[in-house]
Amino acid sequence: MIAPSKHRQALWSLNWILVAARTMAYEKADHESIAEVLDAAEYLPCLMLEKVDRTEHFREYIAELAKRFPSMNLAVERSDSDRDPHLDRHP
Repeated sequence: MIAPSKHRQALWSLNWILVAARTMAYEKADHESIAEVLDAAEYLPCLMLEKVDRTEHFREYIAELAKRFPSMNLAVERSDSDRDPHLDRHP
């Protein structure tokens, strides 16, 4: 599970990972890299469904992904922020 207070941040992080994966595909990134990012997108919701608290592991997993793919840094920022990303687009 993810701490209930972090659900929105976790979903916003996952949203960014999927957006970034789509961008990688449009930019013709190598298939292995895209697959690695999509593997993360597949795994992270499973952490949210576990019975034990996986909040820290969720964040650490995203941070490790961002080390390999800097475009994922926004996913880490979204995980750490209490701000709704839609507010940045829709003032």
